[in-house]
Amino acid sequence: MVHPMMFADWYTAVLACGIKVLVYLVLFYREWHLVEKVLQDCLSIWVEFFLTRRKRILNRQTGKSIPTCPWKWPNGQGDVAKFLEGMENSEAWGRAYGGCYRIWSGTTPEIVISTPEQVKSAFQDSDKHSKATDNDSGYLMSQVLGKCLGLISGNDYTNLRNILSPFFTYQQSIVYLDRIQARTDEYLEGLLPHLAANDTEDLAEKCRIQIDPVNDFKFLPFLMVADVLYGRLSPDMEDQLLAMAPVRETLFQHVIAGGSSRFRISKWWPNTEANRLLKTFQQQWTVFNAQAYERAVEQGWSSEAVVVPLFQAAQRGAISWDHCHQTLDEMLFANLDVTMGALSWNLVHLADNPNVQSKLRTGLVQLSTEAEYQKYIQSSDTLLAACILESSRLRPLAAFTVPQAAPTDRLIDEYNIPARTNLVIDTYALNIKNEYWGADRDVYRPERFTALARSDLRYQFWRFGFGPRQCLGKYVADLILRTIMATMVRKFTLHIPMDESGCWKRDKETWISRPKIKLELKKLTE
Repeated sequence: MVHPMMFADWYTAVLACGIKVLVYLVLFYREWHLVEKVLQDCLSIWVEFFLTRRKRILNRQTGKSIPTCPWKWPNGQGDVAKFLEGMENSEAWGRAYGGCYRIWSGTTPEIVISTPEQVKSAFQDSDKHSKATDNDSGYLMSQVLGKCLGLISGNDYTNLRNILSPFFTYQQSIVYLDRIQARTDEYLEGLLPHLAANDTEDLAEKCRIQIDPVNDFKFLPFLMVADVLYGRLSPDMEDQLLAMAPVRETLFQHVIAGGSSRFRISKWWPNTEANRLLKTFQQQWTVFNAQAYERAVEQGWSSEAVVVPLFQAAQRGAISWDHCHQTLDEMLFANLDVTMGALSWNLVHLADNPNVQSKLRTGLVQLSTEAEYQKYIQSSDTLLAACILESSRLRPLAAFTVPQAAPTDRLIDEYNIPARTNLVIDTYALNIKNEYWGADRDVYRPERFTALARSDLRYQFWRFGFGPRQCLGKYVADLILRTIMATMVRKFTLHIPMDESGCWKRDKETWISRPKIKLELKKLTE
């Protein structure tokens, strides 16, 4: 017969052994992370040693190498450090390395420039520049946007732009204005039920609502652009588009995060979230665009919907299907981030500057006819247009621009930059720190733009790019921003709640700068 104490001793021994194993596993896990970090640091030092000697850039007077950010496994400084942390790194890198220095996107060097003189030297022939392959972001980017209009060069770019440009001229953009206004009115009418307070409420609270300027407005510009690309979609097709947005957003987070998805071999790795999302999105996107094309043809919109000539060009082999699908993605989903960044910061600046807001409203209510109002929206010489420019100056959409390379050597701050070396602009340095903007360069003052000729701003200010390769949709983007802002200012007063005042937070999970703040709207009485 086994004595009960033997079971107790056995149980105690097993428990003690289990605890020891657990402790060893925890210690091994902790030590492995230390070992992993040491290995990564050693690899980073070795790769940096190799890269800096293979890609020498020397000062022609001193013979010293260009200041360079240390290479870090596996992304270098792209894209997390360059975009998600770009605002902070613009300041830190500029302080550490000066106005012209080198960063790494993967193992590809990029030269950062930050002054008007440097920008002029680098971009005076920007029409001849080549965009970086896949934005220097690696394999996953190549599958999402690598063949879109904004990231290609040469004949591919020329052919694709020739197809698209008739839809985005200044005159053609005006044709979209009625639909943009209708979308805006429909959306803001949807806010009114939230403002319909009952009679027992305090008058001061009766017509107020809090909004998130990003999430509450994000799909308004999105559907406006969809109207341009596809014509008026059915409600079911609009729902399909909206349902794809979260998948596309998460997929692009993997693009920006980099890591293993930078490498082409990652496409063979099974069951990764990035690969699953890529497959799902590409399948849904291909099916949706085929349906949208067929609908546009059936409705007789062949000369009105962008999707029709794009599909026809792909069908006859003038462009690839990747060019077609990824350019539609660029104009819709990538544009969603860009437009929402611009719109949300504009609303925040107006809410924070009641005097500017009041002056803008006074000018708008004096427009007595629809023709006067539309002329105002179309004009670039108004306070409204100046407000948009000032907001984009103080809050550039990205801290560093899309990399592109000049066809010939450039001499920048006595450094001889070899031809086909990718260049990026530090937009915070150019738009804000630049002495051109005066002693109040950190202050929101839209009136500064009413006194400046647009030609004077070249190389002093980055928004849509430089030269012939400026953003194709810039006229449509401006009409969307002006229409939404003008309509809101005519219908509401905008305020920043007391608990949101002070230092504004920004969303650090997105590659485009956008605020993380609530605003308060108060409906104006008729």
